[in-house]
Amino acid sequence: RRHSHATMWMLPALWLLTGPSMALVQKPPHILLVLVDDFGWGNVGFHRPDDHGEEVRTPTLDALAKDGIILDRHYVAPMCTPTRSAMQSGRIPLHVQPMLAGPCVAEGGLYRNMTGMAEKLKLGGYSTHTVGKWDAGMATPTHIPKGRGYDTSFGYFGHGNWLWTEATWEGSYDRMGPLPGIDIIDLWDTDKPAYGQNGTGVFEEWIFREKLDAILDNHNESEPLFLFYAPRMAHYPLQAPPEYQERFMDIEEPHRRVYAAMISVLDDQLKHLTDAFKQKGLWNDTLMVLSSDNGGFTHSVQSCNETVASMDPTVTNGTSCFNSEAGANNYPLRGGKYSNFEGGTRVNAFVSGGLIPENMRGTTMEEMISVADWYTTFCGLAGVDHTDERAAAAGLPPVDGLDMWPLLSGAVPSSPRTEFLVSSNTLIQGQWKVMVGKQHGAGWAGPHYPNISTVDHAVADTTITCDPACLFDVLSDPTEHNDVAKDHPDVVQSLVARLDVLKASIVKKNMKDDPACRDAAFARYGGWYGPWMELD
Repeated sequence: RRHSHATMWMLPALWLLTGPSMALVQKPPHILLVLVDDFGWGNVGFHRPDDHGEEVRTPTLDALAKDGIILDRHYVAPMCTPTRSAMQSGRIPLHVQPMLAGPCVAEGGLYRNMTGMAEKLKLGGYSTHTVGKWDAGMATPTHIPKGRGYDTSFGYFGHGNWLWTEATWEGSYDRMGPLPGIDIIDLWDTDKPAYGQNGTGVFEEWIFREKLDAILDNHNESEPLFLFYAPRMAHYPLQAPPEYQERFMDIEEPHRRVYAAMISVLDDQLKHLTDAFKQKGLWNDTLMVLSSDNGGFTHSVQSCNETVASMDPTVTNGTSCFNSEAGANNYPLRGGKYSNFEGGTRVNAFVSGGLIPENMRGTTMEEMISVADWYTTFCGLAGVDHTDERAAAAGLPPVDGLDMWPLLSGAVPSSPRTEFLVSSNTLIQGQWKVMVGKQHGAGWAGPHYPNISTVDHAVADTTITCDPACLFDVLSDPTEHNDVAKDHPDVVQSLVARLDVLKASIVKKNMKDDPACRDAAFARYGGWYGPWMELD
């Protein structure tokens, strides 16, 4: 069932509305927030119901989405750090972190004086925990999860790490042959490096599973729980346990095969996690939100290594792919990660859990929602004011997020969000998307991508120039095949003028690495990442 603009759902008696953007519940629900990494639109079954064959096997994801609401127009930034900073801060990505930033960028992630999502939920009495990827700042103790309100955290600070050693990932190593040596270890345990917990021969996601289990085992059921799980799946480098790779040996192209195995790991992780919520008696009072941080990567394929994923020559863990960024598929959407097209910014997302009203379950919603909106939505459910007074006092941008619970609960038929600024040259407003200037990643993938025929024709390698502008109706044409700018000159004029106004609000940051970060990693932490400023 699709939730159309004209549909009006009756509000269940459980919910009390106190205003157009604040919904209160009888008691604060448990919140399970899952932010998947580089998850391709075409790599999940609920977006491929008829044509994926045996390549896409996501029974848990499909069941959770079917039992909840598929969010068909959920928008994020086209890359990791901006989306993750937006999620934690409630700002659209361009108002907090406009571009990628590694952990050694002093100004990377949330601004020092922005209040984090978990800090707000602590005010509502929540127990707050995070496991997995952070990628939202590391410069000072204030920038790491503990400083942002999380009672406990376990995970890594950067874009990605190696899954059997937790060594930091330094990039895609384009066209390089041998695996790189171990440099800095990227694994942190609340307030210190996770000494002794890396390089144990255990796949990183299974370590995360142990941490998630411990959080639930130790949780006081009288308190509301906020659990933020940011799995390592399926960022580069591509690695998965051999038994998962063996499930997909019918896929000849190795990037695609290992990527599919990683998504299968994700699916099993979510089965284990949601089963644990149910066994603990929490699921019926839980709101689960799942989103990708951007579309799947679609670069040209390079070589993969049938080698030691752990970088230990005595241990083999199947195929590792670390050249280029390939393996995902956003079919049938256009573009992918790093691209302003729908395949880069319109991502797999759904809500599930017992908090979803019965009459909303099994629906697909085409209303616009952004990554920034969960901050305000969670604040509303917790009975906490989302206003960020600390940021205001520091002259920083206010919270952009809008409360989506009235929409998700069926109290209102339309989203309060009407526009989303993707970049300085791309704006989505209602059904329309305007793009100006050069646009990268303009290709389309087929149902089985990448493959041998796409080696020299990668989606990411395609560029177009919108001169003076391209216009797409992303409601009726979500694959962006038809540029209708010539048919709607008035719409183009209006949106370009609006874009000119909005892009003036994009924040500017110094994105240079601070050499003191690396120095501290060795001198202070013995070769591990951690905060390097304001420590004494």
